[in-house]
Amino acid sequence: MLKCRVGSYRVSLFCIFSRLMYAVIDVETTGGSPASDRIIEIAVIIYDGQRTVDTFQSLVNPRRPIDPYVTKLTGISSEMVADAPLFEEVHQKILELTDEAIFVAHNVRFDFGMIRQEYKRLGIDFNRRQLDTVNLARKVLPGFNSYSLGNICDSLGIEITDRHRAFGDAEATVKLLDIILSKSNSSKYIEIELNHGIDMSLLPPYLSKAEIEKLPEDAGVFYYKDEVGKILYLDGVKNIRKKVISHISSLADSPERKRMFELMRGVDYELSGNEMIAKLNAYRDLKKHLPEFNKKPKLQEFTHAVFLTTDENGFYQLKIHPVDWPSGEAIIRFNSKASANKVLSKIIRDNNLYSWFAIRSKMKEKGVMEEKGLLSHNAFIERTVRRYLYKNQNFFIIGEGIHPDELSVVWLDHNTYKGYGFFNPELTEATPENLREIIKMEEDDFEVQKIIRAQLRKLKNAKIVSY
Repeated sequence: MLKCRVGSYRVSLFCIFSRLMYAVIDVETTGGSPASDRIIEIAVIIYDGQRTVDTFQSLVNPRRPIDPYVTKLTGISSEMVADAPLFEEVHQKILELTDEAIFVAHNVRFDFGMIRQEYKRLGIDFNRRQLDTVNLARKVLPGFNSYSLGNICDSLGIEITDRHRAFGDAEATVKLLDIILSKSNSSKYIEIELNHGIDMSLLPPYLSKAEIEKLPEDAGVFYYKDEVGKILYLDGVKNIRKKVISHISSLADSPERKRMFELMRGVDYELSGNEMIAKLNAYRDLKKHLPEFNKKPKLQEFTHAVFLTTDENGFYQLKIHPVDWPSGEAIIRFNSKASANKVLSKIIRDNNLYSWFAIRSKMKEKGVMEEKGLLSHNAFIERTVRRYLYKNQNFFIIGEGIHPDELSVVWLDHNTYKGYGFFNPELTEATPENLREIIKMEEDDFEVQKIIRAQLRKLKNAKIVSY
């Protein structure tokens, strides 16, 4: 490895980076989700840029069975971890080893995310500067077909003594990092990585790096503020830090954007637990504060609705009326009569309701009202129109909460958004009666419905409590 010249006037960035302390880490886990899976093995190698100065490795009891697939991949079985320490028994050692060190991993987002979630369960906010050897290798060592740990090590002649075990993979990552550090062009990319992916030349002139470092990698709303605390811009996102970094790292290529960056003095945030509540809260605050650099919200109130009514013979009908129409049930509400007509036409066309209307007309002409035919007609019409918005009209959406021991709930009653809340599933059973009690009431409108429907489409396995 290139050595620093002691007597040189200018110390290169490479020399500075080679003197940093790196905590090279690998974890094996029960699965790929930080929210629901647990660590079963961890290894930490402290590397000073030239040699290993300390190591730590341990199996970890995940308090759950290990899937046979994971055992086949790693060789770690439930029996092996039965007497292993819990994460809370090793967490202090990891804190001490990584203190003031740079957290390094191959695909750091995964390893850091798993460890950060374990600390979150203990009520500790674990934050470290991070380097990803996947990203660094792609930039410093271009031209390889694959940058997975196994393939890049094979390509570079790095031997992995114990693949898919924490210490073996961490040891291989140290060797890869050593090669990366030896390249003259590594300093530029390491600097960007250490600045959380931010090119410092693009950072708004009066915004400090500390403002970015304090931001969590959690769902919520972030707020750009000026020197007196006025909100300049806001957004609701799944990962606050990632979104802010992406936003401010893009070029300020318009006069309006440049002006916003010149006015920025800080970034605040409000956690939400998940993206759906983040989007709902952002829209609420957008209407309340009307930030200068956000697009103005379209305050579209419901004016018309598709009503489910009954004719003189008991057949269901779909009619469009103003939302305050006194009879029938408003199934789907719209911000204009034209929108209501467009959607109703689509429902009729896509579900071939014309054939059901024809059957109804024939029965009326004959003057014979068959109960079976009437019931079938009504059931199909009702099911079809209600299904356009949601599968159920009265339901709660259960999601992730802000804290590890809580869940969130969003309530819709008769297709109307009522609000959201948080609860501890160990203390509160998720019944409709209990969930109603914890709801913070909010306003419903056309845009809120769009947000909820869009988020439900993204949530393939959303837990729904209907009534």
